[in-house]
Amino acid sequence: MAAELWEIRDFIAGVTAFEGLPAEALDSLPPRLTVRYLRRGRSFPPGDAGPGLWVVRSGAVVVHDAEGELVDKLGEADLFLDEGGAQGNRRTELIEDSLFYFLPREAFEQLLGAHPSFAWRFEQSRRERLEHALERLAEQRGHADVLMATTVDSLLRRAPVTAGPDSSIREAAERMTDEQVSSLLIVEDGRLVGLVTDRDLRRRCIADGRSTGDPVRSIMTGELVTVAPGALAFEASLLFSRHNIHHLPVVDADGDLVGILSTSDLLRHQGTHAVHLVRDALAAPDVEAIARVGARLPDLQSQLVAMGAEAEPLGEAMVTVTDALTRRLTELAERQLGPAPVPWAWAALGSQGRREQTAHSDQDSALIIDDAFEPDRHGEWFGELARFVTDGLAAAGLEYCPGETMAATPAWRQPLSGWTRTFRDWIEQPEPHSLMLATNFFDMRVVAGRAELLERLWAGVRPLAVNNTIFQRLLVGNALAIHMPLGFFRRLVVVDDERHDERLDIKRYGLLPIADIARVHAVRLGLGELHTVRRLQAAAAAGGLSSEAAAELEDAWRFFYVLRARHQAAQVRRGEAMDNLLDPRVISGLERDHLRDAFRVVDDHQRWMRRHFDISGSR
Repeated sequence: MAAELWEIRDFIAGVTAFEGLPAEALDSLPPRLTVRYLRRGRSFPPGDAGPGLWVVRSGAVVVHDAEGELVDKLGEADLFLDEGGAQGNRRTELIEDSLFYFLPREAFEQLLGAHPSFAWRFEQSRRERLEHALERLAEQRGHADVLMATTVDSLLRRAPVTAGPDSSIREAAERMTDEQVSSLLIVEDGRLVGLVTDRDLRRRCIADGRSTGDPVRSIMTGELVTVAPGALAFEASLLFSRHNIHHLPVVDADGDLVGILSTSDLLRHQGTHAVHLVRDALAAPDVEAIARVGARLPDLQSQLVAMGAEAEPLGEAMVTVTDALTRRLTELAERQLGPAPVPWAWAALGSQGRREQTAHSDQDSALIIDDAFEPDRHGEWFGELARFVTDGLAAAGLEYCPGETMAATPAWRQPLSGWTRTFRDWIEQPEPHSLMLATNFFDMRVVAGRAELLERLWAGVRPLAVNNTIFQRLLVGNALAIHMPLGFFRRLVVVDDERHDERLDIKRYGLLPIADIARVHAVRLGLGELHTVRRLQAAAAAGGLSSEAAAELEDAWRFFYVLRARHQAAQVRRGEAMDNLLDPRVISGLERDHLRDAFRVVDDHQRWMRRHFDISGSR
């Protein structure tokens, strides 16, 4: 192959869609490609080429919709599929002199037919591609990150339970029952010679009709796989998988029996870290102990990511710990201040209220007080409560809200009747600042105190919002204020014609727009759900949006959330401060493609909302 064709072949091999092709398919491509150089300002695709696949080698192409809005921007290694005929209402323009590799339709279709992995990129729906992206992220996350830091001996919970090989099967079963274990180590002259499990008792004794008076050596497993006490738990997990076993005797270098490790021990170690933090939080004797628990939240997130936790369980684990910290702080405050003069409820807002928190979060809170509240008599007590809890959360690593949307701010600790008036004003006399506040306060969830206070508030407020179309339209307009990125151009995030960012704020441009959309549907339908995914599901069940649209938005939200959690976990491992800023240069081309799919899912729904709701004025 000529040198120039090898250069084309190497470039094509690095384009995401072609990465999975075998070497012989890549070798056959360069002679079938046409090299086209097109000058800036020329129409694209050129009419003399016919349908086919265009690969941008250099230069830039922009795509505008019928209203002239930029909907895509293509640069090096991006693809443009010309299926023939009109391009609809979209206008495509070359804004730089550009070089392309063009694959005619016949050759393109032959490639599709011969290589399903290549065809998948073009034939699957965005939802299917996003589901595939979530599966790939799960595959990339394994247990190794957690288990590489843990040794086998640290997981052993008790001394080994043993019996001699000449003990009867009945005696072995009785010993296992008395010791409440599922396995028995068989030892002769101080050396490990076998293992009997509950499964052996069932299959090799009861199912075979063997007498329980027979010696236990007749049903034991004699050739054992063992592990050293200082071995990494990761090595043990590989032995479990490789040999399809569930118990590993732990034997030291001298052959002495130390204990036994089970697959349940590994699962317990991986799965109860959040439970341990909740336990420690609820037992914390003071704010210093609360701070120590909070300092472990980043490690918990890193562990959960390494374990392959999906978006909802990951967020639930983080919020469960934060809720426990909050609840314990209110208890410590009451111990210091004395009993509350009247009933109250501490409510979390924002991501904690929606149960979508990560370890990188500030605090948003409110205090709902019973209407028996008297400011002169009770105001100081509740002010001290609010300051104690917010200061304690800050000590635990949850930063103060920059906008002071916290119970420590007097405006955000009110009696129930005051909250009712506040919500009524937001709904009946909406203005930009109150709409911004409403989006946060419609995510309120009680963490400590009397939950019925918030229930009574919602009983009066939700019907007002459902029946006020002006408020709903303005809430829609507020939800559409963030314009989705178009994707990536020259490894920069493209927000619009003028704005290109080096890093993607995945919270601002990914998670929050979907949370805003879900909240709009929940408010206008009077739904009580708070979590973004559950709001979307409930809205689809109520007929507020199609099940397909809801599913696409759910998958996009999950993809954004897991990418953010993974990014932050990597920062924790490197000892860096956590943020929401994802560098496109450190993610794969396939992940950039999936991000573009997710952006377009959200952008399409935003466009649907603009058409479906009249947000140009009010009635």
